[in-house]
Amino acid sequence: MVRLYEKLKTGGKARAACAGWILYWGIALGLLLFERELIVGTTEKDRKLYLPVFAGMIVLCFAAWGVSLARFARASEKRKKPVLLNAKLLLPVLLNAGYLFFEIEYIGNTEFFEMKWYYMLLNVGVIFLFCLFLTGIFNSLKRAMIFLNIFYYVMSLVFYYVYHFRGEAFQLIDLYSIGTAAEVVGGYTFDITRQMVLMLVATMIVVNLWKQSRNYVLIRRGVLPRILLRGVTALAIGGFYLLYMYLNWNAQFGVISDLWNPAKTYRQYGTTVGFMAVAKYMRLTPPEGYSAAEVERIIGDFESGQEEEASSDAGEEDQKEDAGAEAKASGTVTPVNIIAIMNESWFDYRTIGDPQTSEDYMPFLDSLTDNIIKGHTLTCTKGGGTAKTEYEFLTGNSCKRFPGMVPYVSYFTHSQYSIVTTLSDQGYRTVAMHPNKATNWKRTTAYRFLDFDEFIAIDQFPSDAERYRNMISDQANYEEIVRVYEEKEKGEPLFLFDITMQNHSGYTNKYFQADVNCEGYDSDEADQYFSLLKLSDQAIEYLITYFEQVDEPTMIVMFGDHSPKLPDEFETWIAGNSYDSLSIRDQEKFYGTPFFIWTNYKMESQENVWTSTNYLSSYMLSLTGLELTPYNEYLLNLREKIPALNHLGYLDPYGIWHRWENGDSETLELEREYECLQYNELMDSQNRVDEFFQIKQTE
Repeated sequence: MVRLYEKLKTGGKARAACAGWILYWGIALGLLLFERELIVGTTEKDRKLYLPVFAGMIVLCFAAWGVSLARFARASEKRKKPVLLNAKLLLPVLLNAGYLFFEIEYIGNTEFFEMKWYYMLLNVGVIFLFCLFLTGIFNSLKRAMIFLNIFYYVMSLVFYYVYHFRGEAFQLIDLYSIGTAAEVVGGYTFDITRQMVLMLVATMIVVNLWKQSRNYVLIRRGVLPRILLRGVTALAIGGFYLLYMYLNWNAQFGVISDLWNPAKTYRQYGTTVGFMAVAKYMRLTPPEGYSAAEVERIIGDFESGQEEEASSDAGEEDQKEDAGAEAKASGTVTPVNIIAIMNESWFDYRTIGDPQTSEDYMPFLDSLTDNIIKGHTLTCTKGGGTAKTEYEFLTGNSCKRFPGMVPYVSYFTHSQYSIVTTLSDQGYRTVAMHPNKATNWKRTTAYRFLDFDEFIAIDQFPSDAERYRNMISDQANYEEIVRVYEEKEKGEPLFLFDITMQNHSGYTNKYFQADVNCEGYDSDEADQYFSLLKLSDQAIEYLITYFEQVDEPTMIVMFGDHSPKLPDEFETWIAGNSYDSLSIRDQEKFYGTPFFIWTNYKMESQENVWTSTNYLSSYMLSLTGLELTPYNEYLLNLREKIPALNHLGYLDPYGIWHRWENGDSETLELEREYECLQYNELMDSQNRVDEFFQIKQTE
């Protein structure tokens, strides 16, 4: 203490440093004391386990504080020279790698203690390599370890909160949607857990230990040697990357990536290894048997089949459902206005169970019976992933082959064919609308490649537009649609594609007044969600009522992008069992969002139609009397054989659900051919069969 007192008398720099340490450890101790009840728990079992942990953390903080002050008091004013790294230091680095593995799993992996020991060692080994690579980059063990400890704690929170809010694991592709996440983050409540507090304090202790250590380096002096060191490090990282990419992780390590359920991979194999295993397969590879010649064969076989069907006698035709039967049944009215709305998190839990709400939340939609087709459209995502469903509707391609990837972000490097180009080629003005930032999901670029004439984003909405939970309401959104309609020239064909925002998760906003209660399940989140659905229904009533009075033939298509992210406990309650325990039929219900196609002119009504979003735009076009592309016709033909499909499985013509791994050979071959056509349109710009994806050009 005498040395410390003497040092503090020397000047402001020493005092500032000492004050910094006091603040540092004051924060650590304050966190522990402030969150004492959270850490210790309220049950006898929790207290018995965590009271010693709490006491131990307090002791460690005081001990580390004392060590910090003691070293500070003894430290020389002269800057110490760096010391060359030696092999003995590999042990503390390895121990720290073990701690980082424990930290990220303890915070976010509910199955951590069930993980096999060799996967634990694999994770520690990979983190250990990260430590070595960073040491080479920084040329300082101290800086490398301080950086990695802070980075891993932050990433532990990222993995936890992304899964908690979205129901899907954080993946590499999510780095491209940081802006989108930032726009909606205010709607979430960030709960703090016992694990977060304990690991934060533990990380502060570990960082302090490295801060107090000597500055161990690989190169002590010289610019050229340091450049060479970084060059060697880069080569080592490159070698690791090649091994990472080209080793068969399943054969070598037994790591099987579940690309449509990355969280399962993370839980089973560890977050670090699981994240890398899933990220490895982000590249879109050609389907089995893909080639330009194979695409030509598939197209040729389809066209030959169409010609045979067209030339068959009337008796045979009557036994088959023509791809455009719906259009013929409804007459030949061609809508001047086609409005397609992807309704954010629009979902009807009555498909799964009985929500038992205090009042109806979709009374207007339920009342519509004339000139309307209602049903459910299968998506490839739940709880999030809006842009995937959007891509499926606009292009007719399925996201089945894009686990963890969003085509807008990953693959849009050239012009793409879509319903936009199909309608634009037939004289429609094409407008996209979204009451949020235009840059989210790289839509500004994507919509340019999709050939939209105009994109109306949030900065073009009225500043006083109605909001709920700081998001533009559906009512305000539809009023903007009406404005666009009223400002266009009379008779001008209009295609407007809108993406709403009102119902976006999370559902914990304390300023939102819920007026629909889920009486069978006590949950503020569920109450808030069902109340938002009721507001959506009221906005739909406004939109339909308005266009009922419009003279121009108008078609409105609406579908949900995915189910909402509500607590897992709610899903278990509504389904009667945990999601993983459900049959394929019942699991698919979580991916079936509502859809309807309504017209203000006479159209044959249907109910309980099941389709999937990749078919929906072609199905819609088949009702308009407009010209279809060969790809639209192909999709309508495929829909007769596979009425609905997504990443989990498919619905057969007899109404039976199948997982892909249990599919019959004929269906699997049809699906493979479909994937070949998608790959040709999206990825193979050199060999793309353009005439198949656009309407026939008149000379």
